[in-house]
This record gives sequence, C-alpha cells and structure tokens, in this order.
Amino acid sequence: MLNSPFPASVCACASLRRANRAVSHLYDLVLAPVRLKATQYIILQTIGRAGEIAHCDLARLFTASEENFSRRLASARASGWVQMKVGKRYRRVYCLTDEGRRILERATPYWERAQERMRSELGEAEWAMLSEFAERVTQSAIRAELAPRRNGRPSSSA
Repeated sequence: MLNSPFPASVCACASLRRANRAVSHLYDLVLAPVRLKATQYIILQTIGRAGEIAHCDLARLFTASEENFSRRLASARASGWVQMKVGKRYRRVYCLTDEGRRILERATPYWERAQERMRSELGEAEWAMLSEFAERVTQSAIRAELAPRRNGRPSSSA
C-alpha cells in the first residue's frame, strides 16, 4: 500500500476529489479499448436505463449544473450516441441512438471488469458500504449547501 503524503484529517473536498480522480483514472484506463471515458459511460448508462430523460432531471440526478450537462451531452450528440428532442413544456429530452446502445453494449464488459477490480481491492464489506456512504456524503453536502447560512466571507471573532 502506498503511503499518502496527505494526512487523514485533510478536508472532505480534497479527500473526495483525490479518491474520485483515482477511481475515474482506473475506469478510464479499463474503458480505453472502446474509447469511452467513465463519465461518458455513466451518462450513456443512465440514459439507457431511463429510456429517455429530461436534461434537467439528468443534471439533478448527478447533482450537477445544467450547463455542465449541456457540454457533456453536446459531445455525446456529436458522437451520434444520444438524440435530443423537445418534450412537454419545451424540456430537452435525451435518449440513446442505435449507435449509443451499441457503444454502451460494447463498453459494458470493460465497465464490469473495472467494477470487479475495485470490488476485489476494496473487499466485499467495504464495497457494500461504498454506495451507501457516497450517497450519505452527497446528501450531507446538499443539505449543508442549502442550510440557512451565509456562504460568503466568514466573520472574524476578534
């Protein structure tokens, strides 16, 4: 095991970003033969499971801004993987194209390989806790963001 130069008490943001980069790098590496990034796979998988999904709902599901997903989905549309239509109330709705379903199908065994590698490294107990803990962290951050406190400059107590 590598010794980390970062103490365990580093802020939550730094710790989670570091873990995210390491995990994303592994998945990107394993998905490289199908020329997909982990972020692309996750979006395609989510749209595929939903059948079709509104842009705003997709962004909310990933707790991201709609602008962020506009860029990501523009890339998926340009690649021919995702199709957009205008739905009720002029909402942008996305679904996979035939090419999107094909690339997702080709990529899934690689994704499963990355999943298995992480599961093997973490062990069954920690693997089982991972999703639940990540969801708790996500919900805690959302609640903290929405808390009735100022997000501006802290006041000094001098």
